Amino acid sequence: MDLFDGELGGRDDNHADVGGSCSWVTVVIVGFLVLVVVLANWLWDQLHRLI
Repeated sequence: MDLFDGELGGRDDNHADVGGSCSWVTVVIVGFLVLVVVLANWLWDQLHRLI
């Protein structure tokens, strides 16, 4: 089952798929969240170096 449906028209069928896949929207959101965590960790380390 998709976390988000990346197509504009939505889902064509009403049944849930078993063991589905990720859409590109999910991949972009997860990648963005990983980037935010890495940047926050880097900024935290820089803050501690100044103190």
